[in-house]
Amino acid sequence: MSASDPKAWIDKFVDACVGVLGGVIALWCAIQVLESILPFLVVVIGIVALAVGSIAIFRWYRDRW
Repeated sequence: MSASDPKAWIDKFVDACVGVLGGVIALWCAIQVLESILPFLVVVIGIVALAVGSIAIFRWYRDRW
């Protein structure tokens, strides 16, 4: 099969399409996983932020006196 053979171009086009389809499927799966984990992450990050803020306010209030 030479580079000027139409079948070679069609094979390259099909390979590119399959590669793009694989990328789209991988991206869709990653988004589905992120959507299932996101509420948990938001809660955990919120709790950690509240804890750090509370500790910072407590230390600031205690050291002020």
